[in-house]
Amino acid sequence: MIKKYYTKIKQAIIPDIFISSGTAILLVIVSFLFGLTIWLLNRIPTLQHIWETFTFDKKIPASFCENIHMSNPVRQPVNTFSNIIYLITAIVILKNLREEKYKSNPRYLNTVYGFLFGVILLYVFGASTFYHASLINVAHKLDYSAVFAFSLFPVMFFVHRWWLSRNSKIPAVIKNKSTAIFLSSFLVLNLLFSFVLPKGKESIAVLIIILLFLGLALATMKTEPDNPGRHYLILSVISILMALLWFEFDKNKIFCRPGSYFQPHSLWNLFVGLSAFYFYLFIQNQNESGARVIKMNEE
Repeated sequence: MIKKYYTKIKQAIIPDIFISSGTAILLVIVSFLFGLTIWLLNRIPTLQHIWETFTFDKKIPASFCENIHMSNPVRQPVNTFSNIIYLITAIVILKNLREEKYKSNPRYLNTVYGFLFGVILLYVFGASTFYHASLINVAHKLDYSAVFAFSLFPVMFFVHRWWLSRNSKIPAVIKNKSTAIFLSSFLVLNLLFSFVLPKGKESIAVLIIILLFLGLALATMKTEPDNPGRHYLILSVISILMALLWFEFDKNKIFCRPGSYFQPHSLWNLFVGLSAFYFYLFIQNQNESGARVIKMNEE
């Protein structure tokens, strides 16, 4: 009985993902090379002071616990390295989608949204890495654009899904066109939030979007108790709440050791990455009768 209960809990939290030896090795190599690149860049004399000609936001030191090495090309190595979670999650998602397209009955909408989410995670990885490495104003702007893209994505997915459920009898061609319309709207909204929103209002806008996501997620859980991806959505919500907690810890210097390899902001990135992974599993579970299993075949 105990073993059966443990297996059920384990399956709910960690789905059966069979990662091939080739995929596992790839993820380890990518992580190692990323960390090694950061270490090497900070030891190349000609790259020292590379960011000094760019504008540095003086408010940044108050936002993070980690020490800032102003002369280094990677000014916050620990926070920079923690962005690897977004790249790893993107690789897993895109690799799974590559295998999905060879199935006899691929799901168009889930594939489109899954691919877009993978691309967004790649953008988050690049923008956040650039930001924590440089801590310059232009990188800060790009980082917020990535945050807006990430936070707007699930809201768009919920709204589009609701619209489709309300218009289930419309022709397939109309449904496909609606996908293009929603994706275009997502792009426009992201550009407006990223480059038109007044400076200093970004964090408030992100909080509002996250609260909207939480509201839509809770509404989905309540109205669809039999949704096969419900437990993944719950885990995604829990993960984003944990991420917000660690973000506040970092901002308010709780558990702060500036020179440590442990940084609260790294756990923010970790839990955001977990939330993204679980939300992807939720997407892939839609319109199916049972729980989704991602399987990566042996290479």
